[in-house]
Amino acid sequence: MKEMQTENREWINFAKGAAIILVVLYHASLFLNDLGLAGSTPRLRLVLGFFPMPVFFFIAGLTARRMLTWNLKDLWRRRLLVLVYLYLLWSVIRVAFYLVVPHLRGTERSPTDLLNIVLLPVWPTSSYWFIWALAIFTLLAWLLRKLPIRVQLLLVGVVAVLATTPGVLDLDNVGWDRVAANFIFFITAVYFPHVIYRLAARVRVWHAAVLVAAYLGLAVLIVPLHLSRVPGLILLESVVAVAMGVTLATLLVRVRWLKFMSTLGQYSFQIYLVHLFLVASALALLAPFAEAPWLERAGNALPFLLAAIVLVASLYLAKLLRRFSFLWVSPFRKRQATSVSRRAPLNRDLL
Repeated sequence: MKEMQTENREWINFAKGAAIILVVLYHASLFLNDLGLAGSTPRLRLVLGFFPMPVFFFIAGLTARRMLTWNLKDLWRRRLLVLVYLYLLWSVIRVAFYLVVPHLRGTERSPTDLLNIVLLPVWPTSSYWFIWALAIFTLLAWLLRKLPIRVQLLLVGVVAVLATTPGVLDLDNVGWDRVAANFIFFITAVYFPHVIYRLAARVRVWHAAVLVAAYLGLAVLIVPLHLSRVPGLILLESVVAVAMGVTLATLLVRVRWLKFMSTLGQYSFQIYLVHLFLVASALALLAPFAEAPWLERAGNALPFLLAAIVLVASLYLAKLLRRFSFLWVSPFRKRQATSVSRRAPLNRDLL
């Protein structure tokens, strides 16, 4: 009983809620920037990028420890098959979507490009690289499980430093680059979940103040002062971001008027899957008016407005589509699929 009292887990959905808000805002700014309608938010986007995905992978690792005891057959059946299924399913849905809606992002190859489609299993270019990354993380953690924990952390730490230092370990692919940069957060949480829960339970306001100051200070060094090439600086910023996110979430989760954050966190996986379709649709609707002076003047506010609309719409769309269990869980896992009507699917294992 004592251990349960010292392991505060209420912050998890709140932290995921904050992260999914930043993800949607990030993509709203990214897509609008291709139309010249993102105002000054691209610089803000640089700062936002240090937080969401490290937090999501960190939280995913908290519930993954049990998989280290499975054999390879169980690992495939209980975890990898689910991830492979969801990754391929939503990647195909994305291709079908862009056969109807014009792809207006000139900074990336079209999702309907045949080579892109063929290479998706090994060269992820879709927006669903994070599911692919979770499959790679799961397999890597299982393969490395017999190595001493310190050796594992040293290896993934070195890789993370190299991957987050611009121009050093650039694999020119969003999936592989993010795997190299973020595996350290997943594996750390896999091995130290109870330590993390107990530390979260001991958070005080001054901890949050120190971490926020550290995060902002490092952001100044990285963005305005252009010191991102200092080895380990971006990784350090992401580590501070995760600690700051957990700390603030533990303090704010009991604020009544912020309960919507936990609701967003419960549906963060579904919101991530559907929100890009809404952002891309909005982009197609705005494209004919992109040069309108009134729309350009709204550039600084437009990403925030679009993100707010998309968040609400994604939440309602996710609830509406909840009855179609094959969209959220693998049909090969009957027990998991039948639970969709009672709670947010895959909430514990994915985003």
